[in-house]
Amino acid sequence: MATFFRTKVVKNVGTTATDILQTTGTNRFTIIGCNLANTTEDNATISITVVDATSTEAYLVKGIIIPPNSSIKVVTNGEKLILAENCSLRIVSDVAESVDAVISYAELI
Repeated sequence: MATFFRTKVVKNVGTTATDILQTTGTNRFTIIGCNLANTTEDNATISITVVDATSTEAYLVKGIIIPPNSSIKVVTNGEKLILAENCSLRIVSDVAESVDAVISYAELI
């Protein structure tokens, strides 16, 4: 099984839920870092969900407030989040084009 370390950068996440990472039927991701930055002058309330292979969606975090021009780390201190085959990580904010996301992960093929 091959392992590749990767970084995903997504700018301007807003009020439409955005799939940040998606696995396929042949790979898995181990998320080892998740940083979200509010790039606006307003508070941004964000939620992150995980969608599994059966399309069941559940909150990883719900309603976290990021102050203006600040950031939060969602996956920290050695914590890991596993996305199995055919799963996705989705982020939404209550402010349009307000959040930049940087995700560090290991892809297992």
